[in-house]
Amino acid sequence: MSTDTEHLLTPDSAAAIGRFAAAAAAHGDITTDERVLTERGRDYWGVGGVAGLLLRPHGRDDIAAILRLASEHGVALVPRGGASNCSGGMMPAGGRVLLDLTGLNRILDIDVVNRRARVEAGVVNSDLQTALAPHGLCFSPDPVSAHLATVGGNIIENAGGPHALKYGVTYNHVLSVNVVLPDGSTVTFSADDEGPDLLGVLIGSEGTLGIITEATVALRPIADVTHSLMGAFASAREAADTIAAIIATGVVPAAVEWLDRAGIAGLQQFYDTGYPLDADSIVLIDVDGTAADVARDQAIVERVLGERATEVRVAEDEKDRVALWYGRLNAPNSVVQSGKGFFIGDVTVPRDRIPEMQEAIQSIAERHSDGLLFIAVCGHAGDGDLHPTTFYDKDNPLAATALEAANNEIIEAALDLGGTITGEHGVGTEKIPFMTKRFTPVEIAAQRSIKNVFDSAGLLNPGIMLPDVSADEPDTSAFGTAVRDALTRNITVDPSAALTAGNNTNVSVNLGNLSLVVGADTTIEALNRHLDEHGVTCSAVPVVGVERTIGELVATAAGNERDHIRHALLGADVAIIDGQTRARFGAETMKDVAGYDVKRLYISGRGAFGALETLIFKIVVKA
Repeated sequence: MSTDTEHLLTPDSAAAIGRFAAAAAAHGDITTDERVLTERGRDYWGVGGVAGLLLRPHGRDDIAAILRLASEHGVALVPRGGASNCSGGMMPAGGRVLLDLTGLNRILDIDVVNRRARVEAGVVNSDLQTALAPHGLCFSPDPVSAHLATVGGNIIENAGGPHALKYGVTYNHVLSVNVVLPDGSTVTFSADDEGPDLLGVLIGSEGTLGIITEATVALRPIADVTHSLMGAFASAREAADTIAAIIATGVVPAAVEWLDRAGIAGLQQFYDTGYPLDADSIVLIDVDGTAADVARDQAIVERVLGERATEVRVAEDEKDRVALWYGRLNAPNSVVQSGKGFFIGDVTVPRDRIPEMQEAIQSIAERHSDGLLFIAVCGHAGDGDLHPTTFYDKDNPLAATALEAANNEIIEAALDLGGTITGEHGVGTEKIPFMTKRFTPVEIAAQRSIKNVFDSAGLLNPGIMLPDVSADEPDTSAFGTAVRDALTRNITVDPSAALTAGNNTNVSVNLGNLSLVVGADTTIEALNRHLDEHGVTCSAVPVVGVERTIGELVATAAGNERDHIRHALLGADVAIIDGQTRARFGAETMKDVAGYDVKRLYISGRGAFGALETLIFKIVVKA
């Protein structure tokens, strides 16, 4: 984490900023007004600082020149988009320049036929949706902050939202990005590039590797029909088992949202949620598609809910749907109006561990009841991404300490359940202390090598994501060299490089979580047999070339095979080439934005970064 001394404006840094400002004035509007710097330097929670100056580029073509000048003068840049971040991911200071990208807000092209849009990075998500609606199209990522968040921000945070279960997170909808690297050079990363998935490494990198100036994103048709259902349950386990039972039918709901007893009772103090107060948990489900699709899926969901839930509600018209969802979505607005303090957390666990996570959170709330009002467990139950929302009285002197302790304990509990420290909010500065609990020293070192290759001077969004260097971190210079070769498109394929290691041929199917853990030396033929026996499929597993191992497929994938792997891969156990040290990147969690997405380098990496030992994929139930 950054130290206090790094935030001081020294005479040298003041002089450097002055020289930078003089040179950069040709490329943007400069502001030193402290009121503006204070206002623009804070995120959604009011976390941030005051930069030495604010620079608004004249246009996206000015970004490269600005970054070259920052590099020449040794000036740190803090990129700012919609500032909807919830993890302290934007930390301006006296010795830094706040680079305000909100002016890059043009929608450059909407290609209705090919269902894609080309936009500048500062386009606000909801503005894009408004422009797409007349064409019957939408951009799938739908975070609650869509009215504030920019498309560029969605990309660098890998935003999700309620409908990520069916339609995927931002990663699944980015076709290409134009990026300016910290030295002022430019590069385009595309989903269909050959070799390691550098686009995947950039996505979710929290503005620390490059500045996105333009993005081409995939669009989808707006569903003809959407209906909503609610199930109330006597226990969290019954609710979780019901979600698993619904998905086991082959139905993939558009959204599955969760709210627990404490949340319903607590929110009822501020407004009428409309939800049953005697339920331990409620689940809200959207089904969408054509009229025929919805009729079929709704009948199945109603049947499963009817067998297990204590109460079932169905909303088919827009008015009833809004009323059904009101209690879940209106919490932040109502609590702001009440004057109470609140904090929205973000952890992800495997879907089948949600009940244990709910129990852990309520135990934490009870332990800290002297400083907190209650903690509502709500979130995206379909993919295990929970947002424990903590409420407190602002004038309670114990609140600040209790809030920090409770949030830390919630993160620890998620890790103990095989989860991760953040599913969609990002690490920022808030969760840096937990990076060394989420990752081993070699895993941190590999991520630091990525940062050093992209930003050797550490001038882009400093103090974000990575912890201070530890003496426990091993040398990963060979790994870093491989990253540099990939970035410069200079990878030399070593035919003798091992693609897999460990001779692992184990296969494990988790139907409750719809995930697959498979040894990299398993043949595709054997894997397909195993999947058939369990009645599931995996889009990453082809039906041709079955004599190959799954590790060989991932390490050498090209074309459509590479594309399917990109969208299905959740995690990998690998050997870092420096000393062949074992590491894991990703997990069985459906959402994970903790640190750089290192596993992406191993897709089509041909052993350049090390061998594959185990792979984790998403699976679906056969219809």
